[in-house]
Amino acid sequence: MQIFSPNTELSFDDWCQRFKPVVNHIDPFNSSFANYGAGGDEEYGIMFETFGDELKYVAETARAKPNTVWTYVDGDGGTYVINGMHFVNRIGYFITKLPADADYEIVVSKDND
Repeated sequence: MQIFSPNTELSFDDWCQRFKPVVNHIDPFNSSFANYGAGGDEEYGIMFETFGDELKYVAETARAKPNTVWTYVDGDGGTYVINGMHFVNRIGYFITKLPADADYEIVVSKDND
């Protein structure tokens, strides 16, 4: 198992391999980031939307297992995935099979893949 420093940056592919994002089961054919899902579900997307049933599911997951929710955000230097459920500059959410350590901030650079 890899140990992360308090501020760790990963590539999107490394993040997928390490934390294993789950498929968006609510709208699998229309969700973004197909070909990254854990378990070989390559035709299904892994991003959850910021509204409706998908947001409700993400919020429920964040309450039950907060370290498995990640936010896809638009930042000054590009787009990033950061651990936790955030609202400012959010584009969407991801849920992973494996949790992040609550004591660490993990930033996943999506633009540099």
